[in-house]
Amino acid sequence: MKSMLSESVALSVSWDTSWSNRLIGYLFIFIAALSAKAEQKSSFSFTKVDLDLLEQVEIMDKKLDGNGLVYHNATVESYLNDVGRALVPNGIALERVRWDFHVTRDPMPNAFALPNGSIYVNTGLMSLLENEDQLAGVLAHEITHVVDRHSYLHFRDYRKKVAIANIVSYAAAYAPGGNVWGQTIRLGATLVPFVIAASINGYSRELERNADTYALDKLIERGYDPKELASAFRLLQRKDEVELQKVYYTDHPKLQDRIAHTEGLIGTRKPNPVPADVLEARKLKYRSVNEELVREDVHLAILSHRSRTALVRAKQLVEFNPDRAANYDALGEAYSSLGPLSPEPEESELTSSGKKETQRMNRKLTPDEQERALLLRSNGAEAEKQNSKSAESAYLKALSIDPRYAVTYRGLGQVYETMGRSKEALQAYQRYLELQPNALDQQRIRAHLDSLQRTPAK
Repeated sequence: MKSMLSESVALSVSWDTSWSNRLIGYLFIFIAALSAKAEQKSSFSFTKVDLDLLEQVEIMDKKLDGNGLVYHNATVESYLNDVGRALVPNGIALERVRWDFHVTRDPMPNAFALPNGSIYVNTGLMSLLENEDQLAGVLAHEITHVVDRHSYLHFRDYRKKVAIANIVSYAAAYAPGGNVWGQTIRLGATLVPFVIAASINGYSRELERNADTYALDKLIERGYDPKELASAFRLLQRKDEVELQKVYYTDHPKLQDRIAHTEGLIGTRKPNPVPADVLEARKLKYRSVNEELVREDVHLAILSHRSRTALVRAKQLVEFNPDRAANYDALGEAYSSLGPLSPEPEESELTSSGKKETQRMNRKLTPDEQERALLLRSNGAEAEKQNSKSAESAYLKALSIDPRYAVTYRGLGQVYETMGRSKEALQAYQRYLELQPNALDQQRIRAHLDSLQRTPAK
């Protein structure tokens, strides 16, 4: 193929008698180059090791869905697949690959590609991203890992060098058990550990750069703003806004290096600017499609004991759509979950000793024990009082929009219990059960009612 290409180059140079002859020569070069590229992509041959990995990958696909980790929403799934499939390279048929794009119910900001063409984006990353252009950059990057067979090559190189137990332990350090944070990583670490290790720490610097280069070129080709790829990296660099816990993406690889690389490429590509109205329309569509998903992620972040992140997400929901009761309900839930924790880290938490104390509490104390410890701080009780007031305000706003939004009464009842307003808590819980007589948590709510009825009214 190389000799054919060199001959065609020589031929095209010698044909300078007319524009039509030169054009034919250029077309010949282009066709030969495409053939070389297709040959390169098809040169991968499966070994038994690769097929063993593929078998485990297929099991993981089924486990993710079977364990309830795949977020099923027809609108979101259709949108994600439309964006993703448009970024798949044309004219390349990949053996044992079928392209499917999914969202996983995991508040960790992450995306990963399985070598069979299944690409997963966590709710945490979907919520963090701001527009379709950033999403397209993430998907194009992951598509490259599949097209260039990075998982198989990575597996061949490292399967004998690193013990599976070490990878499982490594993954657990970034996604400790006990909550939904990083649950896709924990599952993957037991089934396809080498793929998940790459998801955490990245492939080689060269492969990651190749994936970023393809992503940027594909963004330009599809009319997206390539600068948004670097913007997505900067969002990940912010450590999910307000949490003190480590977010591993800062080492995947060094994000600053990837930002510099992509911005340098843009300078060489000189893409046409995307009209501001087009960018704004895509941004609004992205946020509209994902509004329900972000509410789900608020709940998942709370379950992961990342209430500050949940609050950031909930505020974004209210800002985007202030006419929806569900968004104010999410805001109330986020404020309520803070308890004695301030909405943003205080100066004492940002010191070296403060960060160590936070790490110690996260490692050694249960959530209930942490809450009691926070209440003992000088500002703990005041923070809880203010958070309860903010939660009450958000819940009442939700009910002013939709007085029959049942779950808000449950949240309001919990806030009133915290505030010691037993009579109002009783009324709120009763209204919840009136609107939701078959609620799955009715026994728990009735237990609250029994307790409140024995408590002197305030």
